[in-house]
Amino acid sequence: NLGRDKGAGNPANPHGHRTSYLWERVWQRDAWLDLLARFVHVEKDSLGAKVPGRVVFPRFHQWDAVLALEAAAKAEGAGHRYLVQHSAGSGKSNTIAWLAHRLSNLHDHDDRKVFDKVVVITDRVVLDRQLQETIGSFEHAQGVVERIDAGSRQLADALAGEQARIVITTLQKFGFVLDKVTDLPERSYAVIVDEAHSSQTGEAAKELRRVLGAPDPDREPDSDRGDDPDPDLSPATIDDALARAVAARGRQPNLSYFAFTATPKGKTLELFGRYDQESKRHEPFHLYSMRQAIEERFIEDVLASYTTYETYFHL
Repeated sequence: NLGRDKGAGNPANPHGHRTSYLWERVWQRDAWLDLLARFVHVEKDSLGAKVPGRVVFPRFHQWDAVLALEAAAKAEGAGHRYLVQHSAGSGKSNTIAWLAHRLSNLHDHDDRKVFDKVVVITDRVVLDRQLQETIGSFEHAQGVVERIDAGSRQLADALAGEQARIVITTLQKFGFVLDKVTDLPERSYAVIVDEAHSSQTGEAAKELRRVLGAPDPDREPDSDRGDDPDPDLSPATIDDALARAVAARGRQPNLSYFAFTATPKGKTLELFGRYDQESKRHEPFHLYSMRQAIEERFIEDVLASYTTYETYFHL
């Protein structure tokens, strides 16, 4: 459904049925053919065989977000930022896969390629695999998608080379990607950042801090003991580190960001969101709220059965 007041359902339609978007937009001839050609795909198992009955069809918010981002990138060109606030349970992995595929083939109104490369930043092995499988179901040419698993040299070659149009790399190489694309101003890049890493702490976070040069601002190192400031980054600090890394480099005319997050902080909204004159604040480019995901029963409402110890004791 379209969603109503950030929840489930469809908004009132003064010109007809609430569900008229289905035949006016989704079943409209060009849209339907595009859905069949570039969205619908059959999932494959780990050995590459198609799984019977596992046909993936986009939910409305996935379809709407991908088309809206593609249209905006086509009209605006490189050098912009887009924040996609999609809740957990929204099918974010598939949304990223469809978006990467479409941006890699995107041409503007003068038939010039908008992005030379699409770089997907993730720290989830599952997404790496899913992305390659999803795009692989559309792309039958070898080398279109390259997963970076052999270090920075492979990443540098992939970014500078001609063959791979979609490059999938890890969160830890985020700083290297930003430095590298700045060195190649004659080429344009779309960087899709999957911020699902917010649950990560420990070694991955420590490496991220080292790469981005972003210590925890809330704690000073103990110079007497030679402590490394905060060995474990909190989710908030990881978001801050990413935000600082992007902000430090400013806007670059050859680089567009597409940031996916379920719970953007104020700093993330300011950096990647769009300023709304009516509300006088930064808003996400596209929204699929947690409330809508809960009401549509894609995720559980963890607060529905929440009881404090004190209340439970009295009961």
